[in-house]
Amino acid sequence: MSSRISRRSLLRSAGLAAALAPFGGALAACGSGSGAGSAGGGGSASAGQAVPLPTYVPPNKPKPLYEGTAQGVMDVYESFPMDGPKTVTGPVGDGTDFNVMIMTYGQPAPPLEENVYWQLLNKELNLNIKPVQVPFADFQTKFPALVAGDDLPEFVSVPIFQNVSRLPQLAEAQFTDLSEYLSGDAVKKYPNLAGIQEAGWLNGYLNGRIYGVPRSDPIFSTQIYTKTDVIEAAGANPQPKNLQEFRDLAKAVTDPKAGVYAFGGNIAGFLQMMFGVPNKWTRKSDGTFVSAYEHEAFIPAIAELAALYKSGVFHPDTATLIENKVQRDALFRSGKLAMVHDGNRAFGIVADDRELVFDIMLPFGKDGGDAVHWTGNGAYAITMIKKTTDKKRIDMFLKVLDYISAPFGARESFVINYGVEGEDYTVKDGVAVLTTRGQREQDLGMAYIAGGPQVLCNPQGAPGVDKLNYDWQQKVVSTLLPNPAEHLYSQTYNTKGAALQKQMDDAVVAVFLGREPASSLTAAIQKWKSGGGDQMAREYAQAR
Repeated sequence: MSSRISRRSLLRSAGLAAALAPFGGALAACGSGSGAGSAGGGGSASAGQAVPLPTYVPPNKPKPLYEGTAQGVMDVYESFPMDGPKTVTGPVGDGTDFNVMIMTYGQPAPPLEENVYWQLLNKELNLNIKPVQVPFADFQTKFPALVAGDDLPEFVSVPIFQNVSRLPQLAEAQFTDLSEYLSGDAVKKYPNLAGIQEAGWLNGYLNGRIYGVPRSDPIFSTQIYTKTDVIEAAGANPQPKNLQEFRDLAKAVTDPKAGVYAFGGNIAGFLQMMFGVPNKWTRKSDGTFVSAYEHEAFIPAIAELAALYKSGVFHPDTATLIENKVQRDALFRSGKLAMVHDGNRAFGIVADDRELVFDIMLPFGKDGGDAVHWTGNGAYAITMIKKTTDKKRIDMFLKVLDYISAPFGARESFVINYGVEGEDYTVKDGVAVLTTRGQREQDLGMAYIAGGPQVLCNPQGAPGVDKLNYDWQQKVVSTLLPNPAEHLYSQTYNTKGAALQKQMDDAVVAVFLGREPASSLTAAIQKWKSGGGDQMAREYAQAR
């Protein structure tokens, strides 16, 4: 819908997840127990008995052009409805300060006295919003420092992909257990929160209790975007059904003399799905966990990646393009890359280019068998309130998040997404369009702290892009494969996960680019296992 979403999509699809350093100081009282994980479905004695997740109630939303599904297929709208329903009745805030920590991607929002969007939100919510804005680049040092110094604001929004160390213990020690207010049918008091799907809520379900309200994300992970005009000019098949057809497509579109190549980035994830590699972990019938690195198809999938690179179908600058999404997008737009592997709804490619001709490749099995598509975690962030027994304060907090979580097309959602007409947005041909000022003012970040299912709506984008994505999702949803450890807690993962992941990523890239043979992965996997991977597996098996 805007460049704000583009920045977040870009960062997340690039896989910029980092584990924070272990907390000291204020977190010491949390205790680490045995070091085993704990997560949804059970809990420690101090956390109390596990509670049901919030009851799902379809939100009061305008009728979409194409209806999504409870499994994760997204609604499609032609544009943001200008006359949507009002979903919040009665007062929201209580006129007090709303000190909330938000991670941001751009420059800090203009100050309140110059920011009509901020002023509007204060009026709508009856609050004095005081954001503590933490830039993305500073989060992994700033957040633990705030925890250690007991300086966290009253309300805290934590992006899921930042992998906060010992989050369940942190939540139990410093944040309010919201189970009484949100578990089961209790959530119905906040209708827009009841419209958040289970995949989102699982991210705030810690130690079997509800501590965080999620900002939902699409459940689909990545896609292969195809430049159909380039593929058609090469007389190739844009929808291969097996590995050999995929190889044939890559070879057919590659023309070094014209500077055209099949790929320019790392497609290891796509090939692993093609080869049937599990989504990070497998939970066996006896409850034990086995890493996808140990799956019989993992090394063959990476060996195939290396073989494709060696065959010349990758751009000669691939080694640098792996980390340069902007340049990859530019090469794709210009027809110099025929295919690009990116996140679902990769706005940097499709949202702002009405001339772009492209398609999305359907997943397929290596030998033409069943396809596998890995799911994401279902949420961008969770927002929590510091530990309190003040029921009125908790109720006010949840009413604020209920307002912010209004479904796409509702009046409240329009306010959150567009702000003040004539200043933050203008209306062209019946469609609201953010101004440059509107985009800057919304760097305030309030839209990111809570929310239900996202939708497909890109009226300024390539014609038909939303229906194209919707059709792709309908075909792929039956192939979704979750990560069984997604919402389980592992102390080892939180403290060592990022370093171990980088170690394996580097080993894969070394094979990919021909610097090491595929056989080198055997030693890399063993190093990963002994360095913490095996301990993660044990902790996930003990988590409930």
